[in-house]
Amino acid sequence: MNLEGKRVLIFQQRGWGKGIGRFLAKKLQEEGCELAAVTFKRTTHDLIVNQPGVKYKLIISNDDLVSQPQDYLANNSYSIDDICNDLGINSIWPIASTVRNYVRSYKEKFYYSFRQNVSDEVILDYVRATYKSIKVIEDQFKPDLIIAPNFVELFHIMYNLYFAKRGVPMLGVFDIKIKGVYIFSQNFNADGNQFCDRVDELNAERVESENRKKAQQYIKEFRENFKKPDYMKSLGKHIPFLKKLRQEISPFYQVLKWYLKPQVNQINYWESVGPTLDYKPPRIILRDHYCRKWYTRFSNNYNYYPFENLGKFVYFPLQVQPEASLDVTAPFFNNQIEMARLTAMSLPDDYVLVVKDHPAMLGLRNPSYLKKIDKTPNIKLIDYRISSEKVLKRADLVISPNSTTLAEAAFLNKPAIQFGNLATTLKLPNVFKYTDISTLNIAIKEVLSKNLNTENYERGLENYVAAAYDTGFSVDYIAAWEQGKQELQEPLWQVYKKEFERLLKYE
Repeated sequence: MNLEGKRVLIFQQRGWGKGIGRFLAKKLQEEGCELAAVTFKRTTHDLIVNQPGVKYKLIISNDDLVSQPQDYLANNSYSIDDICNDLGINSIWPIASTVRNYVRSYKEKFYYSFRQNVSDEVILDYVRATYKSIKVIEDQFKPDLIIAPNFVELFHIMYNLYFAKRGVPMLGVFDIKIKGVYIFSQNFNADGNQFCDRVDELNAERVESENRKKAQQYIKEFRENFKKPDYMKSLGKHIPFLKKLRQEISPFYQVLKWYLKPQVNQINYWESVGPTLDYKPPRIILRDHYCRKWYTRFSNNYNYYPFENLGKFVYFPLQVQPEASLDVTAPFFNNQIEMARLTAMSLPDDYVLVVKDHPAMLGLRNPSYLKKIDKTPNIKLIDYRISSEKVLKRADLVISPNSTTLAEAAFLNKPAIQFGNLATTLKLPNVFKYTDISTLNIAIKEVLSKNLNTENYERGLENYVAAAYDTGFSVDYIAAWEQGKQELQEPLWQVYKKEFERLLKYE
C-alpha cells in the first residue's frame, strides 16, 4: 500500500524521539507522508524543530502545556463534563493520576514523594489544555495515524480515547513477556490487538500456528534455564573502579555546570512543577546522589526475613513506581503498600504474604516504604537479591496488579491473580483477573485449588507463546530506543511500515 499523502502524527518523546522517532519521521516523509509532532522534553523539542530534511506541518510542545496550562488555554474554556463525554469515560481522575510530576512531588523527596505536587485546579487546567491540543491537531492536521512509543500518562491516554472514537489508530509498542518479542497495540490497556485476537483464535481452535514447535521449544528452554528479563543483565554486575569514580564526581560536575551554564540547565524547567528528573537545581542533584547511596546501603544491609524459614506463602512482587504498567493499567491498585496489606489480610489457613522489592528500584525506594511493608501483619519482606525463579518455585500463588512475574509464573505452572487491566498478561492460562478486594479471600481459595498440570493448560501456554511469534516482531526495540543503534533502524522501519500499511488498509 502506498503511504503517500497520509497524515501521520508522531509523539516525539524524549530519548525515543532521538533514537527512533526522528528516523521514522525521515522515512515517512520519503514515503510522501505529511507530518505533525507532539514533543516531550524541551531539548527533544529543539532536535525535532531543527531536524534537517524533515518538515512538520504542525508541532506542539507538551512541556508548554505542563508548565503553564493556563497560558496555553488562553481564552478557551472546556468543561470537564464535556471532555469526559467526548472521551467516553465517567471520570477524568483515574487518567489524571498518571501525571507523575503533578500527583507526586520530586522536590519533596527522592525518588518522588506520594504527596500531591500541584493543586487540583492546575491538574484540571492541564486536562483542558490537552483537550485543546487535541482539537488543534484535529482541526489543523486531521491525522490518519498516530505513532507513540508507549502509553505512559494522561496526554497519551486522552489522545488514544478521543481518536479511537473517530477511527484513527494510535500505535504503541508493548513487551509481552516473551524474551525478545514485542507487539504493536492501539490501546493503552493493550487489548484489541492482533496478539490478543490470535491467542483467542488459537484457544478456540479456529486456526493453527506455524510457530507451535518454536513455542514448545521456548517453554522447554524456559523451564530448563529460567529466562531473566533484559533489564536484569546490568543489575548486580561489578562496577569498575573508574566508573565508580565517575559516578562519585558526576554530581559535583553537574553542580558546576549549573552555575557556569544556567541557561542550558534550566531549559527543561516547568513553572507549575518545579524540580523534576530533567530539572535539578544543585541541592536536588546532591540530595539525589546521597539519598541513592543511603537507600542502596539500607536495602543491602536490611534484616530481611530468612527465606529458608518460610512455610506456605503467596508471592506479591513489588513493581517499579512511578511506571505506566502500574499507574496507567492499574490506577485503582497502584498503592502497593495498601494492596499488600489487604492481600495479607485475605490469605487463608496458615499462608503468609511474601513481598520482595523490584531489583530495578535499588537505591530508589525510600527505606520507610520498605519498613511499612515489613511491619504489616502477615507479611514477610525478603531480600530483593533472591531470584524470582527461587521464589516462584516455592510459592503457591502470585498476586499482583500487573507484572512480568505473572508471565514467569506461567512457565512454572503457578496460578496468579491480576488486579489490573493489562490485556496481554490476562491471556496467560495461569492468570485470573479479580478486582473485588472485599471477597479476595474467596478468590484466593478458588485459585489455589486450580490444577494447572493439565494438557489444556500446556496447550494454552503454547498458544500464548505461538501468538507472540505469529504477530510480534523481534527487532531489539529497547536497544534501538535507548542506544540509538543505527544498524537496527532499517529493520525497525520495515516492521513499522508493514504495520502502518496494515492499519491504513483496514481503516
